[in-house]
Amino acid sequence: MTLFFLDFIHLLFPIVLYFLYLVYTRALEDKERKIFLDLALISSVYLCYSFKTNTYLSAFLINIPLLIALVKKRKISSLILSVFIPYCLNNFFELNFTFYIVQYLGFYLLTNIGDFPPIKSFVLMVLTTYFVAIVFEFLNFNIFLLLAICIFMYIIFNLATKAYSRVEMIIKLYMESREVFKEKKLYQSLFRITHEIKNPLAVCKGYLDMFDANNVAKSNRYVGIIREEINRTLMLLKDFSDISKLEIGKSFVDTEMLLDDVCDEMKLIFNDKITFSSDVLAKEIFIEADYDRLKQVLINVIKNAKESIENTGAITLKTYLKKKNYVIEIEDNGIGMDKETLSKVGSAFYTTKKNGTGLGVCFSKEIIERHGGKMIYDSKVGKGTKVQIIIPTVKEKAS
Repeated sequence: MTLFFLDFIHLLFPIVLYFLYLVYTRALEDKERKIFLDLALISSVYLCYSFKTNTYLSAFLINIPLLIALVKKRKISSLILSVFIPYCLNNFFELNFTFYIVQYLGFYLLTNIGDFPPIKSFVLMVLTTYFVAIVFEFLNFNIFLLLAICIFMYIIFNLATKAYSRVEMIIKLYMESREVFKEKKLYQSLFRITHEIKNPLAVCKGYLDMFDANNVAKSNRYVGIIREEINRTLMLLKDFSDISKLEIGKSFVDTEMLLDDVCDEMKLIFNDKITFSSDVLAKEIFIEADYDRLKQVLINVIKNAKESIENTGAITLKTYLKKKNYVIEIEDNGIGMDKETLSKVGSAFYTTKKNGTGLGVCFSKEIIERHGGKMIYDSKVGKGTKVQIIIPTVKEKAS
């Protein structure tokens, strides 16, 4: 039994290496792939011939690579094998080389010129050649045994070539699915950037609507905020040029300055129906972070909180220290979320908004994780949502 499996290993080893080559190089339809297929098939026959452990089984198996070559229309490799296999059989059984070469070249011509199916033409040539040899008493062979062997060969060769085609098809589908996944990642990045660009543009539009050229002091303040939002938009557009990697440029950030900046900007978009209040620690606490990225996350969370309030309500922002972490807590009394919705928060493309993309929270979580922190959502239907943004602190500001 061990010797039986060794023959199959000799046959399959080069073909398995060929399939591994396809998977790792993603070469499916190029010239290089065809060359490696030819080498694999010729190597299979050579191994079966060189390390034959069972002469009859080896003589049977070496025909499978030739059939695969003909099925895949590899004319050069099939011609080489049509000459090499008779040489192998001649050494196996010490019969006349001419007998085998005529048989296999006839098989080659019948398949390539006569356009017969490879397996049927092979069995037909075996049957015809041996039948003629028996009639003219070149071989002492039972005709019924020959028919039984031909039927067996037809079934086994059919299964072998179909198995090869099925594996090749599975690999092709796998590679195509990888390409689809890559395209999906591209579209995810595109949707993410588009979604995030809408926020600063909406802020710019809001301030431009309130812009009053006669009120110089207020206009100057609006111009500064609009400039910051445009800079943030340009930064987001930069992500589009490098969608495979989210860049985080860390520096020492004064948390009080960051939160005051966010709160001053956000208070302008609220009205009497929805109030916004903040309680920021009035002390120097530094974190190593990307200022613009964190500001982007905080603005997104506050805007989501505002959108969750249907009529009247309140949003509060407070900060505190918890061990060695700086915690920013944003809470609203909006519609809240049920357990199922809460479990899906942050998943790509999941959204409860009518025109949402489901990427805002996903993008925000990714930014916070790049800072070594985390975002925690807690929500109850009808009572509101609380978001905790936890970021590690540093002892002192760099000089």
